[in-house]
Amino acid sequence: MNNLSISIICFFLTTNGLAQSVWKADIQPVEKNGYYHIELDPQTIAISGKNELTDLKIFDGRSLEVPYFIRPVNPIRDVVSRFESYRLKENDTKDSLNCIVVDNEKNENINRFYILISGAEVTKYASIRGSNDLKQWYIVKQKTSISNFGYNGEYNHEMLIIDFPCGDYRYYEIILSNNQNSPLKVLKVGKFENSSVYGQFTEIDPGKFIRKDSADKRTYLYFPDLSYPYRINKLEFVVRSNADYFRHAEIRNSKGQKQFDFDLSSKSDNIFFIADLILQPDSRIVVENYGNPPLIIDSVKVYGLNRYLCAYLERGQTYSLLTGQKDSIPPRYDIEHFQHDIPADLPIIKTSGLHCLICPENKSFERTPLWIENPVFLRSVIIVIGLFLVFICLKMIREMKDKKQNQESENKE
Repeated sequence: MNNLSISIICFFLTTNGLAQSVWKADIQPVEKNGYYHIELDPQTIAISGKNELTDLKIFDGRSLEVPYFIRPVNPIRDVVSRFESYRLKENDTKDSLNCIVVDNEKNENINRFYILISGAEVTKYASIRGSNDLKQWYIVKQKTSISNFGYNGEYNHEMLIIDFPCGDYRYYEIILSNNQNSPLKVLKVGKFENSSVYGQFTEIDPGKFIRKDSADKRTYLYFPDLSYPYRINKLEFVVRSNADYFRHAEIRNSKGQKQFDFDLSSKSDNIFFIADLILQPDSRIVVENYGNPPLIIDSVKVYGLNRYLCAYLERGQTYSLLTGQKDSIPPRYDIEHFQHDIPADLPIIKTSGLHCLICPENKSFERTPLWIENPVFLRSVIIVIGLFLVFICLKMIREMKDKKQNQESENKE
């Protein structure tokens, strides 16, 4: 065991004087000194989720703690309403660039644009300038990556989001670029009235789900293969039905308490956004069928919101990420006071090799067996079936014996 591991273990053990499960992941090396976004994978978020990510620690190869701050995209559960388009003075393309000039005819205070484009699997960037006369332009937002609404409509359209400092310029020039040599196809630029949206998502594999159509006119969906209590922010259902349908559904925890409710409909895309719901192995989705035939649900996709740690990393240094200490004191670093000065468009690096460094109880995230998997229940079922078979056999032997006796009596007569 190297000095880094010894120092880290001692740090966690001294928090409460008790050993708890501690998980470790390696952080991808960097090519030059600077600030980086360290992307947290869903498993790390799940392990740290009970402690609201306050137990995360970064250590370098010298066992020194590395300051950071979290850059999450906080999800908000507001229903998107009517989309209103702006009039476009220009919508031109050149090489891989899109130049769009938006006419803010009402001189409204604006701080967000929604851009509808044809779906394109490329990395997208945007910069914005403002003007009141189309001659003198002022910088509004430097070139930065664009958030994706995660919306795929009937025609494979994609909704992009650009946030910028609030202003009331008459005209806004949007320059879109991407990492390929062709431009994007921009369809509309507009706003949603009274709405809020989410950031970017990563799909989580919940394993195979079990579907059970119950006698109480409900369909139950279980996720017995779920390894961790994942924090989810988006649900997507694929329903197979030739007829129109509208079904109310809920996500419930093991105690039957409602965590989130929604409506499955043949007239919608059946994509739902959630504010940090913890989906556990014993959670279940309940669909109310009433007097209708049960729906055939082909797939359920779950997504977690991307979250990043922003830290200053050095070339040639090794770094590790630790999590799992449930009662650790939330860290306070100087870097938090400068987070608005650090650009949002930073290089993104990932973690790898997440494993349990200290597993004293050796039972982390074991799922609770279903009642039908209880050994006592299974043995009871086997005994009942065995007694039933013995009863049947004895009954058949008795009937055969009585039949033989009757035949012998008839022969004597």
